[in-house]
Amino acid sequence: MLQWINDRMKVFGWLFILPLGLVFAVWGVQGIVSFSGQADRGLKVNGKAVSLEDMRTQYQQRTAQLSRAFPDEIPADVKKKIQDGVLDEFVNTELVAQKVADRRFSVSDEEVVQSIKSYEGFQVGGQFNKDAYYALLKARGYTPERFEAEQKKLLTARALEGALYLSAFATPLEIARVGALKGETRELAYAVLPVAKYTAAVKPDEAAIKAYYDAHADEFKTPDTVKLSYIQLKVSDIAHEVSIDEGGLKAYYDTIKERFSESEKRHARHILVQAGSDPAAAEKKAKDIYAEATKPGADFAALAQKYSQDAGSAKQGGDLGTIEKTFFPGAFGDAIFSMKAGEIKGPVRTEFGWHVIQVEEILPGKSKSFDEVKATIEPEYKRTEAERRFGERQEKLEQLAFENAGSLEPVARALKLQIQEIPAFHAGLADNELAGSAKVLKAAFSSDVIGGQNSRPVEIAPGNVVVVRSTDHQPPTLQAFATVHAQAEQGARKLLAAKAAEAAGQQAAASLKAGEKWDAIVKTLGTVRATPPKSPPADAARFEAAKFVGRTDKDVPAPVLKDAFRAILAGGKPAAASATLPNGDVVVWSVSAVKAGEAAADLGTERRTVAGQIAEGDIATYIGAMRSKADIKFNPASVFE
Repeated sequence: MLQWINDRMKVFGWLFILPLGLVFAVWGVQGIVSFSGQADRGLKVNGKAVSLEDMRTQYQQRTAQLSRAFPDEIPADVKKKIQDGVLDEFVNTELVAQKVADRRFSVSDEEVVQSIKSYEGFQVGGQFNKDAYYALLKARGYTPERFEAEQKKLLTARALEGALYLSAFATPLEIARVGALKGETRELAYAVLPVAKYTAAVKPDEAAIKAYYDAHADEFKTPDTVKLSYIQLKVSDIAHEVSIDEGGLKAYYDTIKERFSESEKRHARHILVQAGSDPAAAEKKAKDIYAEATKPGADFAALAQKYSQDAGSAKQGGDLGTIEKTFFPGAFGDAIFSMKAGEIKGPVRTEFGWHVIQVEEILPGKSKSFDEVKATIEPEYKRTEAERRFGERQEKLEQLAFENAGSLEPVARALKLQIQEIPAFHAGLADNELAGSAKVLKAAFSSDVIGGQNSRPVEIAPGNVVVVRSTDHQPPTLQAFATVHAQAEQGARKLLAAKAAEAAGQQAAASLKAGEKWDAIVKTLGTVRATPPKSPPADAARFEAAKFVGRTDKDVPAPVLKDAFRAILAGGKPAAASATLPNGDVVVWSVSAVKAGEAAADLGTERRTVAGQIAEGDIATYIGAMRSKADIKFNPASVFE
């Protein structure tokens, strides 16, 4: 049995570990989220309703993850991509689940146990750790029973993908082609033309400066400014108020003491007789082994080495190690945990065949007392208590700010908070955490707040909220041309320098295409040949002589590397072009030769890699075919609004 699991883990192990690595997210066939759910009108696939709650939760989690990147508001196009992604994943999930049920795929309880134990998030020091397992599940709101049941559904669905992966193969020609492309190198030379090199050489006239001023008016406006009053509630301030109360600490221990308990464990051995094509004969053989094992003086370990058909444990005398009840759910585990120390039981029937079992030792469960963990949980209790009080006060803050919408003073008095002021508050205000928060800026300049109302509590960071009021609003105004002349001249100069650098790069690329050599180009551009011992000045162009580089060479600017490996050398002539880097500098480059990569030394690994890529395409095609025939009905308003 253990060898059977191990053999399949070698093939399917990555399929189990990958979804477990995303164990609390939907993976495209719904992860550990339950396939069942209450019927709703949100999404129906072939007449079967998909859980509206699960879809909404997944959508909310995705948007919450993006809130840091878009603290003000997620753009409509990004939000649409999230919605489409969630819908696609849940449709694919249900289609795969229906196909799995139709084909009667299944996995054993032992496979579920092995997959859970293999997940690094549940391990400490490379070994499965029950405390880590329970702690992570609890943090995500899962019981072990629910998680294990839903994980079994996940693995069952993954079995369909596993079958497709096993059927995929790569031909020698495909493997050779991939190896040639992956290991390909190209002879690349390039010169970097900093914009700073051209800044001193250009001088905009008054017309150009005025044109820049007119075209970039937003750059020359005064900031949108208000006089800001606010009160701030921080969990860190509340933490100083919390003192350790023995009764409170003991009550807290009672809520988490399961983390400090260990379940009963048993050290067991077994002998497996596989059912094979003649279950009756297998059962009889197991009974005979049981009779032999229960004779006085019988050596169970020796019998396991002689008779057991579980290659994974037979050589170790059938040793299963020290296990908990959850490690082997079902009849096998029930038998082990119903026996006495030294007892032999059998035959016990499972899907793998017939087992004769011996329990060698019983290790009772144990728990750490309150006194043993008191020092450990004190900081945790203090933090938890501060967060609890913060939550209560935050609710009170929101209520009072609403009830006293025209003033912060009643709110400040009730919560014993200080009203603070910023005379000229605006975006970009230096060294100010409020100005650095897009949410606070949005609230401070909203029509309601500028109109004299308190804002709702705004979260700057977890455990840090403010309520703001704005007065004396000064909208942005365009500053006079004469006032910002120097700033406009600088902007016009940078624009002309960027155009000059771009023109120089394009001209150099055209000359290279026409057959001119790099020596002449270097002289024309005034570049520093090769990389000097010391860093060149910021305005010095830099030339890197031709050398062969690979697809992942980190010394070459990424845009250049990308374009260079897309370039086609026609008629043996070099390919050349220019590109603008993110910082505005221009790079002119040429590729003069291409060398194909060599086949990998480990063709087995290469074959599996290419086959895996082919399988991914097969899976996408397979799911696409199911979708083309599926009856899918969806009401976006039920989930996304």
